[in-house]
Amino acid sequence: MSINFIKQIFLLTLLFSASVNGQNLKILHDSIVIDNSYFKLQELKIISKNDLAKNKIYKTIQSAYDIFDGVYFNTPEERIKIKKDTLSKRILENRLRESNSGFEDYEIYYDKNNIINFSVSIQSYGSAWEGIKYYCFDLNNGKRIELDLFVNQQTLLKKCRTKLNNQSINLPVKQNDLSNFKVITDKNKHISGIEFSIFETENYRNSGYQEFIVHFDWNEIKEHISPVHKNKLLNK
Repeated sequence: MSINFIKQIFLLTLLFSASVNGQNLKILHDSIVIDNSYFKLQELKIISKNDLAKNKIYKTIQSAYDIFDGVYFNTPEERIKIKKDTLSKRILENRLRESNSGFEDYEIYYDKNNIINFSVSIQSYGSAWEGIKYYCFDLNNGKRIELDLFVNQQTLLKKCRTKLNNQSINLPVKQNDLSNFKVITDKNKHISGIEFSIFETENYRNSGYQEFIVHFDWNEIKEHISPVHKNKLLNK
């Protein structure tokens, strides 16, 4: 490995300012150079004085993809630094592919009234494999809202199956599939709908499980939102 390339690893990494995405969440950004290309590093930061709830959420999402062999970090700043240090070491030791290194990516969909909805995705370096997991938490207690967001779930499942069939997709839709959702908002940050992600788990591919999207406009889904959460979601 050339001296110039080693310098690139340690001197040409970029640190971007954290971008605020909502009331309680922001995404920390960093990057690292691999083979003359920049790869982004991300970490989700929760802005809350409720340490008990915050740490509970961190433990949950850090276990989404076990890239640190079960080691838990209670600050996102420390975790993103360790990500960078670990990858830099693997590059120097030419172990990046052998270590099956994964790059996590976070996307925030909703962050209001102490309800947060986001996804954690990962892509493995040197491989076509990638995955994504969806989360919705109550910041008051750190609990996942998941299925509690919805009422009349059996009817909702039937509607999901119908929408998939209309796309010529024949997949079984189970109750737990309703946990994989993102809240859709318009340009004014008002809720305009819900999208469910249904994964074809019976046919695994090298790139992971294929994902199919089922979209509901707000007028379609509002009757299935529990009254308690509907009031929070609609509170401007």
